[in-house]
Amino acid sequence: MDLLNAIQFESWAEFVDMGGYAFNVWAVYGLFVVFIAVNIIVPLQRRKTLLRDLRRRQNIDAQVALNRQSASVAGAVDNAVNDSVAETAKVVGTGQNAQQGETS
Repeated sequence: MDLLNAIQFESWAEFVDMGGYAFNVWAVYGLFVVFIAVNIIVPLQRRKTLLRDLRRRQNIDAQVALNRQSASVAGAVDNAVNDSVAETAKVVGTGQNAQQGETS
């Protein structure tokens, strides 16, 4: 029972004084609060940064894929146009050759 009575304080001032060890006791409590706060806040900030970076990378990858798709479609269209122009040139060329042969 003497231990229980020794732990109890008569007033708030005595509680704050902590039997003359107030600086040491409250410094430890303060460091504990800082430790807990850092261990909660830092991972939350890292998570936020990581999610932002992942969203940015996802947007970049989507844009690159879209650009590649557009480039391949544009390349296919260019090839089709070039083939069409070549075919037209052959037809026109053969028609001119035939006309020149008729005129000669």
